[in-house]
Amino acid sequence: MNISTVNPPPQAQALLSATKKVDTYETTGGLVTAQFAKHNLSIIPPFQDGSIIHDNACGSGTVSRLILSSPSTPSDIKIHATDIDPPFLTTLEHTVKENKWPVSVTNRKSEALDFPDNTFTHSLTNIAIFFTSSAGLDGAKEIYRTLQPGGIAVVNCWAHVTWLLPVKAVHEAIRPGKPFPTPVVAWHDGQHIQKVMRDAGFSEKNMEISKSDAWAVVKRDGLREWAEKSWAYLGGIAGWFEGDEQAWDQAVDKLVELLLIQPGTIVEGDEVKMKASQWVVVAHK
Repeated sequence: MNISTVNPPPQAQALLSATKKVDTYETTGGLVTAQFAKHNLSIIPPFQDGSIIHDNACGSGTVSRLILSSPSTPSDIKIHATDIDPPFLTTLEHTVKENKWPVSVTNRKSEALDFPDNTFTHSLTNIAIFFTSSAGLDGAKEIYRTLQPGGIAVVNCWAHVTWLLPVKAVHEAIRPGKPFPTPVVAWHDGQHIQKVMRDAGFSEKNMEISKSDAWAVVKRDGLREWAEKSWAYLGGIAGWFEGDEQAWDQAVDKLVELLLIQPGTIVEGDEVKMKASQWVVVAHK
């Protein structure tokens, strides 16, 4: 929870405005969450005719887009894409209409869905379960409730993010004396994500957990832009503070400096590659 009630500085507000927010996300963290989604779809059986799929906490529709762009996906499927963030939903609605996709886009909270019990053959939640209440349990319970017997659920969480420690270090550099919040629950070891799925009703014997890596790859001359967008998204983890507007360039420059020396960063020619890892659980009801 934020420990400050100061509004985001204008630099952050500009990058997170309704017209810019989706692009800001898709060109930073979205570079790796899309890779996670692609990997996770590859480790479940192919979709069958008549599949009813929940793209849960869908964002701008990364999972739906991957499913529908696959030549192996049958035409007789239905996707329900849900989220609570209007800019992302608006973007997805436009894409659905433009492509005439079999996707229904609605504003629904992951831990308070109003779909009937046993609705979906598949429930896919990409880098979102940890945002739901009760440390993820409420979201997991809704996944279990709305999934058909025999259905497949896929959930994942961060295992490692190269740029998180640099964000923390920048916070400490520009906001001395302001504590950086420690997560109430640690997800990084893969234990908690399994626990919430078990507690939601999934049997241990019907769950498999694995780990995979992805890379945010940016041009060296584009790293500062990437860092600025990332700071707009993540600089408020501890809240925004008086003086953040004036310290904006200092914060972004410091973030660039730290990103380049992280163990998870590889610089090859004019490319900078930053590693992120996920834990992914595939569970059968």
